[in-house]
Amino acid sequence: MQQSAAQPADPSQKVRWSAEGGPEPERRGSGGRKGWIAALAVLLLAAAALAVALIWSGSGKQQDAADSLPASSQAQSTSAQPTAEPSPTPVPGPAVTAEDWFAVLNGPGNPLPEDFDPQTDAIDGAGYYLDSRAVEDFFAMEQAAQDAGLQLKIISGFRSTQRQQQLYDQEVQALLGQGLDQTTAEEQAQRVEQRAYESDHNTGLAVDLVPQYSQTKDAATIVQTPEYQWLSEHAAEYGFVLRYPEDKQEVTGVEFKPWHWRYVGKELASFLKEQNLTLEEHHEQYLS
Repeated sequence: MQQSAAQPADPSQKVRWSAEGGPEPERRGSGGRKGWIAALAVLLLAAAALAVALIWSGSGKQQDAADSLPASSQAQSTSAQPTAEPSPTPVPGPAVTAEDWFAVLNGPGNPLPEDFDPQTDAIDGAGYYLDSRAVEDFFAMEQAAQDAGLQLKIISGFRSTQRQQQLYDQEVQALLGQGLDQTTAEEQAQRVEQRAYESDHNTGLAVDLVPQYSQTKDAATIVQTPEYQWLSEHAAEYGFVLRYPEDKQEVTGVEFKPWHWRYVGKELASFLKEQNLTLEEHHEQYLS
């Protein structure tokens, strides 16, 4: 039988012809194999689509879960920024009220009531007085200083409001004499000798102490004395505190007075010393 011209008799020619671009002859089973390949491709596409759907669904659930969290939780999960620390809780203070006689606060801008009239007793023979309720502790402190080989000299104690106003007016006049105007002179005088009812001496709880040999109230000199250093260390044990510290002048409104000691009771004095607080700060933080 004569072969058709469309098919080469040589098998090698058949492969070469097919490779050169001619129509490839059908082989046995080639139709079935193509069907399986197509089916496999469909399955792979379906699996890929299912995977994409699952991933999309999972991310949506995660977003829904994040949306359901409180704002603070979302912030923590999306950011590592630290949160602001809360303000420290004040150290508990002693059981003191603003009405306690030893805790009375006065000074520039804090005048005493006009009927304020403390009961006082003499604390030496020179005419200096202190609130009667503070006298015993003062004598104990004075004796302890003597036992330590120190001699304290009292240069001021309780003052009447009349005497206080006189001292204030004298300070104003001295500042006017230095060329200050009236307003400035009055403001600066308040830092030295306060108006009547605004001086700590009007409470009957303040006493000015210097070494026995001291002839002047010079802060730079007094702070170098063993008497001042002893008082700084031990006065709180007897209920006294340094009323106008050098580093708290803007708080008290009064210049540094290393000779001015104020009775506040032993418990409060120890607390103020430990916490480095003035009466103004204690009232603001604990009694206001």
